Amino acid sequence: MKSNFFAFRANYSYEEALRFQGILNSEDYCGLLAFEPLETITLGRANSEESDLLVSPEFLAQRGIQLLCTDRGGQTNYHSAGQLVGFPIGNLKALYGDPRAVRRFTEELLLGLAHACAVLGVKSVRTHSDFPGLWTNRGQLAAVGITVKDGYVFHGFTLNATQACTSGFSLIRSAIPNGAVTSLEQEGVAVGSIRELAIRVLPYLSVIQGEKVHRLSKTVSYESNYSHMVAAVSRSQMAMDHMRSNLENISFRGDVEGK
Repeated sequence: MKSNFFAFRANYSYEEALRFQGILNSEDYCGLLAFEPLETITLGRANSEESDLLVSPEFLAQRGIQLLCTDRGGQTNYHSAGQLVGFPIGNLKALYGDPRAVRRFTEELLLGLAHACAVLGVKSVRTHSDFPGLWTNRGQLAAVGITVKDGYVFHGFTLNATQACTSGFSLIRSAIPNGAVTSLEQEGVAVGSIRELAIRVLPYLSVIQGEKVHRLSKTVSYESNYSHMVAAVSRSQMAMDHMRSNLENISFRGDVEGK
């Protein structure tokens, strides 16, 4: 792999983050793209609007909420300000010698998130055998949903930081009966900025060598050279293939159905 990468973006589009993740993967970086998302609902590959939405797509459009149908695993999820979204950058073959080690990657990612939450002050978290994520006695705190293409990881995890991001979960159907949602704030953890939270979580994500990434990533230079990295897509057939594949597997509902 080329180099370590970490960057945080505020008020960032989930769709744009997925494109950026494809670029970083194609250039063989290792690390984390973290962001605080714009208001969005994402459907996993096994989900549907009919079964998972409690409101109409027209209602979401009127509120300015993006609705994205993706190819990731996991359940339908709501994203907004007050939530940390993390897209790991890495290749399973490079990490494990096996491009199909999806389960191992998911388990280690969850373990790292659980470790980070414990250090932050969450007293007790547990996992659920059927739904990748973290729960406390108050409800779901984090979720993981990924897909793998040619060994490269796409999508990632969400971690609810403040109560501000939990109200929108009333728009979607929970996969777990009486499934409540909680946040670090509700669990008694003092949350500063989402960027600060991302930096605090990163070292515990050993699955992407988080501690090393935290020490060595030149975040400022990556941010300033983002336009150069985007331009590199035109020189990289692999990056173009990743971008095309992402666009083929993601659909966007705008103000007008089918737009």
